[in-house]
Amino acid sequence: MKIFVFFSFLILVSSCVEPDCNDVKKAFYPDEYNLIVGEASIDNSWIKIIGYHPITYKKSNIMVHNNWIDDYNEVEAGDTIIKRAGNLELVIHKKDTIIRHDWYCKGKPYK
Repeated sequence: MKIFVFFSFLILVSSCVEPDCNDVKKAFYPDEYNLIVGEASIDNSWIKIIGYHPITYKKSNIMVHNNWIDDYNEVEAGDTIIKRAGNLELVIHKKDTIIRHDWYCKGKPYK
């Protein structure tokens, strides 16, 4: 029983350790998005977008942890969201503007 309590305590303490940004960003490198927005729901935690691929017109969606966007009303229907594999930058193409967002961790931009 003491061993179980010790391991439970050890797991609890180790789960409270803040993750290293260099390790976390590796999970975002392979992601790739190229999507014309139909519906967007963006908040502090999540980017959720339903839309379609601009070339194939195949319906697609994005649900990813939000490490980029602060202005939650910035993405509108008709905008194009692009993120290339191997790059952390998220790009929003609007009708007359291109907005680029760096990936953030612990309040600092990472590239």
